[in-house]
Amino acid sequence: MGNYFGTYTRNLDQKHRLQIPSKLNSSLPDCLYILRGFEGALEIYEEAAFNDLLARLSKLSYQNPTARTYIRLALSSATKLDVDAHGRITLPVEYLSRYNIGDQVVVIGVLDHFELWDAESYDAYLKLHAGEYEEVARLTDLDRQ
Repeated sequence: MGNYFGTYTRNLDQKHRLQIPSKLNSSLPDCLYILRGFEGALEIYEEAAFNDLLARLSKLSYQNPTARTYIRLALSSATKLDVDAHGRITLPVEYLSRYNIGDQVVVIGVLDHFELWDAESYDAYLKLHAGEYEEVARLTDLDRQ
């Protein structure tokens, strides 16, 4: 399972293929899983991390309407993507349209997966939250973990 971090700007080619950044693809498997993320990003997981996500979701009570909605929305958006011999994945056109992903994208590593953002959306997200870093760190109690 990957330990992903860093920020990488990429352009999708005409066939909507994303070249996985070399610092993220040192040991990429034959397939990855993509699903809707948060704040407009798409989440991309290796199979082991995706299976961990499925295990966490299976612990939620399907009787709880909020959990049920989250499970439905997350898993109905999930799909398996093949990684080609050049370390690229082809993004489904409907994902690009539904999640407003343009040709210029930003890939960010976030621990067990990486996120795919439209470049303009990611820039807006950074501007919105730029001044919150220390406060967010304090609220997460990171130093107490």
